Amino acid sequence: MQAEQKVAPGQECKLLDGEFAALLQVLLGLIALSVLILKRLREVPRRPLLVWALDASKQLIGATFAHVANLVIALLLYSHQRSIEKAESATVDQCALYFVNFTLDTTFGVVLNYFLLSGLAFLALRLSWSALQTTGDYGMPVQVRTWLLQVLSWIVVIFTCKMMIAAVILAFQQPLGALAVLLFKPLEKYPDVELVLVMIACPCLMNAVQFWIQDSFLKKDVRDESVVVAQAAQSPPDRLDGGLSKLPALDTPANEQCSGPGNSELKLAVVEHVDKQEAEPETTKESA
Repeated sequence: MQAEQKVAPGQECKLLDGEFAALLQVLLGLIALSVLILKRLREVPRRPLLVWALDASKQLIGATFAHVANLVIALLLYSHQRSIEKAESATVDQCALYFVNFTLDTTFGVVLNYFLLSGLAFLALRLSWSALQTTGDYGMPVQVRTWLLQVLSWIVVIFTCKMMIAAVILAFQQPLGALAVLLFKPLEKYPDVELVLVMIACPCLMNAVQFWIQDSFLKKDVRDESVVVAQAAQSPPDRLDGGLSKLPALDTPANEQCSGPGNSELKLAVVEHVDKQEAEPETTKESA
């Protein structure tokens, strides 16, 4: 049996190694921003530029926080893996662990972020936190304080999601580590190529889908309101009520007749008085 060839420590794929890795991370941020710009150009109705900028900056700030969290989690798992194996070189490198963490983040994490954000909005509604009740709604005019609170709440959601994903990785570390070794075994001699695949090739597709989906539930949903307005503008005046005009009309008093409480009793007394006057001639005729 041939001895397994080990990679020298200096040749391992390291996420924070040199200018090459930093340049790839900046390029990843530009790709994410391009996805948000493309989404705005295709959306109907299109958000105002200021509102879109606030939505995009919210997600970019959250993505920066998520990226740093992914790096920290990958490095911690890498150190934990080395301490468990008690070997000079680890069988799972930093890039492999980052790929596993990133894959879970862009799949399971997106769904988890949606439910956590929905739960936070429900809690804000119960506790009357107006700034967090509707994500993407920054007031009219725009309130910077509302935007800051929504950014902080989004970071809390991401942090909670990261902790859950890290717990999953720790719980299933052995099978996930074996999968990472299997995937990146052919590239262990080419750390730069592995870094490109982990930081560019896979994130280009997975990050684009993640940003597209998350922007859909981070922005304010005005689709229903715009449809109602458009239908009202295109409908004839007698059809704006959706056919309710065919129903019998109720004798609703005018606004000037509803000046205060007690008017309903006054109208009832007037109606009873009129009924009595109509009934008196009939009684007179019968007696005659």
